[in-house]
Amino acid sequence: MQGISFTAIDFETANNYRASACAVGLTKVRAGVVVDQVAWLIKPLPGYEEFHPVNVGIHGITAAHVRNMPDWRRIYGPMMDFVDGDALVGHNVSFEKSVIAKANEASGLPAPSLEFHCTLALARKHLQLPHYTLSDVVGALELPAFNHHDAGDDARASALIAIELARRNGAAKLDELWPTTERTSARVPSYYSAGYTRKLADLPKANPLANPYGPLFGQTIVFSGDLEAMPRVEAQDASATRGATIANSTTKKVTLVVCAELERGGRPSAKVTRAHELAATGQNIAVIGELQFLRLLAFK
Repeated sequence: MQGISFTAIDFETANNYRASACAVGLTKVRAGVVVDQVAWLIKPLPGYEEFHPVNVGIHGITAAHVRNMPDWRRIYGPMMDFVDGDALVGHNVSFEKSVIAKANEASGLPAPSLEFHCTLALARKHLQLPHYTLSDVVGALELPAFNHHDAGDDARASALIAIELARRNGAAKLDELWPTTERTSARVPSYYSAGYTRKLADLPKANPLANPYGPLFGQTIVFSGDLEAMPRVEAQDASATRGATIANSTTKKVTLVVCAELERGGRPSAKVTRAHELAATGQNIAVIGELQFLRLLAFK
């Protein structure tokens, strides 16, 4: 696997704004072997420094942990020095791509020219799994256990997924593992794009083994609009993992509409309008915003 060389990357954020990076993990791979790894805590940029309880509950990083850490403007140079022009690999790498773009924009830094490859897309292509979270894929490939949502561990896990799938498929270089049409260098693939709607047959199935006491278990959820914290497809997958049924339209079976526009002052969508109509007839259906959804999602 002489051509399997890249840097895997993972970010954690303080809140649902992509510019609020509070940790980064980087793992360097050369010829299919992990050769180096670094991880840094980051003090979020001014205006993005609030640590939301949902995020803290996920990664455990607080404002106290980063008080004396460098901010994005000081960490960006060393980070890019470590990357050294490599293609960047990550699980749902559209998130990492947007963190870099938004943090650079907030810092007045130019957008870098980088090539991105997604292990989530790779796993979907080569594995048949009920769910494709980083933990699910690591388990399916029987890779070493890791501390999920630790940026350093997540980056290494993403690297090992790419290496293992390259080995299983006999790929000698990245172009074989990720054909040109599947790259995210020029633009994010439509699957992760704003406004992308899955076909009904592609919607994730509810996990029957999820915690039955969780707030999303047994719910039937529709997403209206695009979330700030994650692509809609990732929110759908995460909800299904916690036992929710995912729908594309507001019907009499729907119990919860997640409205991204609710906290932005936008006009109600047709899905939200229909939800209010059904609620007026006595149906048990609620409309919530992104922040409330993230709080429900954080419940394991």
